[in-house]
Amino acid sequence: MARGTSPQAAAPPHAEDETAGEANVRSAAFSGGVNISGGHRKKAAGVKSWLVLHSTGQAQVVEAEKHAIMRRTGLPARDLRILDPLLSYPSTVLGRERAIVTNLEHIKAIITAQEVFLLNSRDPLVIPFIDELERRILRIIRPPSRW
Repeated sequence: MARGTSPQAAAPPHAEDETAGEANVRSAAFSGGVNISGGHRKKAAGVKSWLVLHSTGQAQVVEAEKHAIMRRTGLPARDLRILDPLLSYPSTVLGRERAIVTNLEHIKAIITAQEVFLLNSRDPLVIPFIDELERRILRIIRPPSRW
């Protein structure tokens, strides 16, 4: 095993059931390994899968390391620590200049003006939240007709 890696970092949770994640993110354009930090490379320690819901209604799963998320959201590393599943934090909502960071039991998210970044998107307890969030985003984009 390489120095600085752990068995948990080598395989993401639920890696054996990739098709379940695709079914759970029904409206997502599942990209299966888009790396928002730039190039294509093997999954390294600290790279996590995020479901990104855009304000346009599009959704996609991306793999990103902490520094890429920090650049994209404008958050410091200390704010991302509350989302770490290995650390024990109580339910938390942090309001920052460019983002809101939430850790509410199973829902771990970063909310910006244009995107919502969700961890644990394949967790069955998070799926109803994702469905409702997608419905609300689509309702804003395409309001129901009055007639």
